[in-house]
Amino acid sequence: MSKHLHLWQKLNQRQQATLTAIYRADQSAEAAQKEAWLLGSTRDPAAVWRNLQYYFEPTSYETLLHRLLREAGVVDQGLGSTLRVLEGHNLIQCNYDGSELISIKLTTTGRAVARAGLGESAPKKPPKGQLKPRQWEALVTAYQAGENGISDASFGDYAGFSWRWTWLRLRDYYKTDNGLVKEVGYWKDGKHSTKLVITQSGIEFYRQQWEKYRALYPDVNAPIPE
Repeated sequence: MSKHLHLWQKLNQRQQATLTAIYRADQSAEAAQKEAWLLGSTRDPAAVWRNLQYYFEPTSYETLLHRLLREAGVVDQGLGSTLRVLEGHNLIQCNYDGSELISIKLTTTGRAVARAGLGESAPKKPPKGQLKPRQWEALVTAYQAGENGISDASFGDYAGFSWRWTWLRLRDYYKTDNGLVKEVGYWKDGKHSTKLVITQSGIEFYRQQWEKYRALYPDVNAPIPE
């Protein structure tokens, strides 16, 4: 028996139900972050979005965490003592404003214990160097643009892809000498500007890896390489 499953079994039914509700809220927040990132939004720090809001005014929107705890039947006078037990096992961290519970953060141990108790496995990390969906989509865009490149960037976010989370990763791709894309300066109408162009390494990468990524991300409209 793993240490995480052993700790789960030490909890009583109420404590397990409480931890499960917190875990479900945590996983929902993680899924929302991944979805937003895939759609091109900037990823927020985990320290922010894993801090699950509990408190809400009676006239305002109920938080997901509060709803899940309520549906688990643990939002009552005994909730405070239950949370203290979970904190004592380093499964959660609670944030209070005076005596008012504001938010709850699931710890790494808490996540592992919940998964062990619920029979769930942690998602496997992709192999090192594997492009994420948004990065592959950006490389496809650069490949289609060819030597003309992509211009009209807003703060480096060429073609609507994040410079920080997408283009920078492709520019500094560690498996190549000169990256998969590069910025090129040029003059037009007496003004200096920049555009983003796929490198020769990027072209070769696209040709060699097209089949793999076409299978990984079929929703990305990636043309057959020439």
